[in-house]
Amino acid sequence: MASANTSVSVSFRAPQSQVRKLDSLAKRQRRDRTQLIAEAIDQYLELQDIHLGQIREGIEADERGDYATEQEVKAEFARWRRL
Repeated sequence: MASANTSVSVSFRAPQSQVRKLDSLAKRQRRDRTQLIAEAIDQYLELQDIHLGQIREGIEADERGDYATEQEVKAEFARWRRL
């Protein structure tokens, strides 16, 4: 079995416009396409872990009957409007 740090080749199709933008960005950053794709995948996976964790927390709070009051919800909306 391969270790977590072993690289494997992955192939996928992407629109030409995305590849052009990716290559342009790689050139400006003096990096290669593979580095940018790997970084993008890492960021996506981390974000998905965060989202799924928040969803799980929400479901657990719901199961406990832990809800925000109407006043708490209005206060939170007001806070976001000020930002």
